[in-house]
Amino acid sequence: MVWRRDVRMGTTTSFRRAPAGERVRAVGRAQIFAIAILALIANAIAARASDYVALQGVGAALTEGLGVSWAFWLSFALCVRLALTSEPAPASRADWLVGGACLAAAALPASPISAVAATALGFWLMASRDSGPRLKAAGMVLVAITVHLLWGKLLLLFFVAPIAAADAHIVSLITHTAVSGNTVKFLQAGHRLAILQACTSVQNASIAMMMMIAIIRTFRPVPRVSELAYLAAAFLAVVAINDVRLSLMARSLGMFELIHGPTGWTVINLIITCVGVAGAALAVRREIFA
Repeated sequence: MVWRRDVRMGTTTSFRRAPAGERVRAVGRAQIFAIAILALIANAIAARASDYVALQGVGAALTEGLGVSWAFWLSFALCVRLALTSEPAPASRADWLVGGACLAAAALPASPISAVAATALGFWLMASRDSGPRLKAAGMVLVAITVHLLWGKLLLLFFVAPIAAADAHIVSLITHTAVSGNTVKFLQAGHRLAILQACTSVQNASIAMMMMIAIIRTFRPVPRVSELAYLAAAFLAVVAINDVRLSLMARSLGMFELIHGPTGWTVINLIITCVGVAGAALAVRREIFA
């Protein structure tokens, strides 16, 4: 709330509500873009989260991250926090136009449109001369979130066959079973394990990358080249963990049902989250313990 101070006759001080125009001008870039980020990502994930709650029930859905992962929700929260705590600056006419366009996109009942708009907003924040380091960092995290939500999945539509086949051959080397394309023979019962898009190592690694970027940018808004080594190490670690997971699934139908079910997803979600947190902590250890 914005109030204007009135001093009359040098003795009496009163306060009255500022005109609407002043209240609008008092809203800064931080508030506008924090609201825009919140609205866009909430709309981009709302349908998936609500469907998962309806399918699994509230308790199970909360345990499993509402159909995505807790790494996603942590990254989302850190992105909004970066925007809210960015350097104070008054909002320009362009800021209001961009914020309004984002809210209009978030109002449409189509999650891909919100994801596309969030990507555009992220790049706009990074490119804007008026954005301080923390607002630019919020833009980077926002782009990383949309890569996980939309662009990574679209990319996998074109490259899922060779990626899944690579995972299948690694699993075959571990289990010493026959491989054909993206399928591996079970150790028992003569069944075959088909590795699909959602189970590929690249899909799971994108979760850790997203969270690492969110944590690193929170402690160090301005990026450094040295961060690439930590991101690459975390990526390879998640690939290795995912291939071990697939190898365990290929042992028997019982192991497949356990690891591919809610319990297995909760465990792998926790492991990937821990890898992302550990990698980010190593990358910004000086800032954390300074």
